[in-house]
Amino acid sequence: MKLRNALKLIASALIFTVSTSLMAQSYLEDPKFGPDEETRKKCAQNNTLYSTFYQQNNLKDAYIPWQNVLRLCPAVSVNVYIRGAKLLKNRFMETANPEQKAIILDSLMAMYDLRINHFNKKGMVLGLKAQDLYALAPERYEEAFKIAQEAINISKASTEASVLYTYMSLVKDMYANKKMAADQAIELYSQISDLIDAQIAQKPNEDKIKQAKDGIDAIFAQMGVANCDNIIAIFEPKFKVTPTDLNLCKKIRSLMSANRCSSHPIYLNASIEVFKAEPTSDLALDIARLSYEAKKPKDAEKYYNEAITLESDVNKRANIYYELALLTFSEMKEYSKARSIALKAIEENPSMGKAYKLIGDIYANERNCGNDDFEKKTVYWAAVDKYIKAKQVDPELSDAMDNLISTYSQYFPSKEDIFFHDFKVGETYTVGCWINERTTIRERK
Repeated sequence: MKLRNALKLIASALIFTVSTSLMAQSYLEDPKFGPDEETRKKCAQNNTLYSTFYQQNNLKDAYIPWQNVLRLCPAVSVNVYIRGAKLLKNRFMETANPEQKAIILDSLMAMYDLRINHFNKKGMVLGLKAQDLYALAPERYEEAFKIAQEAINISKASTEASVLYTYMSLVKDMYANKKMAADQAIELYSQISDLIDAQIAQKPNEDKIKQAKDGIDAIFAQMGVANCDNIIAIFEPKFKVTPTDLNLCKKIRSLMSANRCSSHPIYLNASIEVFKAEPTSDLALDIARLSYEAKKPKDAEKYYNEAITLESDVNKRANIYYELALLTFSEMKEYSKARSIALKAIEENPSMGKAYKLIGDIYANERNCGNDDFEKKTVYWAAVDKYIKAKQVDPELSDAMDNLISTYSQYFPSKEDIFFHDFKVGETYTVGCWINERTTIRERK
C-alpha cells in the first residue's frame, strides 16, 4: 500500500513538473491562481494533482488536493466545482457517520454558493443545489423548495427540465406536510406546467423534456389536490379577467379534463376560446359534445358542422355525422333533417349499422305520418326495414336489432286492416309523408 501511494506521488510530481514547465511564468502572473506567487504555485500543484487522480477515477485520492484548490484558488476554473460536486457526493455516499454526512452535505451546499460567487449562473447553479439537497437529505425539503423556487424565478423557461421535476416533487412534499395550501399547490403546478410546455414547444423531439412533463403530471395527479372546487376557485376569476388568454384557456382545459371537471361552464367557454385561436376537428367535436350535454343544441349543431368541415378522415367524419343526426333527432326533433344527416354518415361509411338503426328509431317515433290509423302504422314497416339493414351491415347489432324488430312488429297493421284497405301481404307499399319509403306489406303477428 505504501509503495503504491509513493508511486502515485512520484507520478503526480512528474506530471506537475512537466505541466508547470510548460506554463512557465504564465500561471505565476495569473490572479485566478491565487493572491501571491507562493499560493499560485501551490494552487497549480494541487490542481494538477487532483485532476490527475480524478481523470483516473481515483476520487478518494483526488479529494484532499481538490480541497486545497478550493481553499487556495477558488476562481481557478469552473471545473473545480463541477468535479467537486461529484467528489463530495461520492464521499457522502461512502460515509456512514450521520454527523460526518451532514458536514459533507453542508460543504456541498457551500461549494455551490462559492461557485455562484466566482462564476455566476446563479439560476442554473441553484437548480443543481436544490436537486442535490433533496436527493441527499429529503427531510430538508423545505430548504430545498426555497432554493428551487429561487432558481426557477431566475431561470424561468430556461430552467432544466430535471429541476422542474424536482420542484414539483418538492411541491408535493410541502402540500403533504401541510406546509402549503391546496390553491398554492395548484398554482405552482400551473406555473411549472407552463414552463415545461414552453420547452416542449421549443424542442419537440427532446425525450428528456417529455419524460419530465409526464413525471410532473403524474406527481400532480397523485397529490389529490386538484378537485373541481379548487380548480374552479383558482381559474374562474382569472378567466373572467382575461378570457382570451390562450395559455390560460389551455391550462383550464388541461386541468379540468384531467380531473373530470369538464361539465362546468368554464371548461366549455375556455374550449371555445382555444378553438377560435387554434381550430381543429377534435376540439370542435369536444365543444359540440359539451354543448349537447349542456342542452344547447344550436351551439352543438354549429360545432358538429365545424368538426365535419375540419375532419379529413372518412370514418371519423361518418361518426360526427351520426352524432349530429342523433342530436337533430333527439334534441331538435327535426326528423326529416336528422334522416338526411344519418344518410350522409352512411355515405361516408356504408357499414355503419348504428346509422341505419337511428333512421329506424326516427321512423318509429313519427306519430303524424298518415291520414288515418292504418297509414300511421305503416311507418313501422319502414322502421323495421332499417333495423334489418342495420344488422346486415353490422352483425354485432343482431341481438339488439332482433329485439327492436320484435317490438315494433307488434304495431304492424292487422291482417283485417290490410284486407279492409284493399292490400295484400307481400305487396309493395310506399309509406307516405316525408318518409316516402318503399316497403313490403306485413301483418301483425
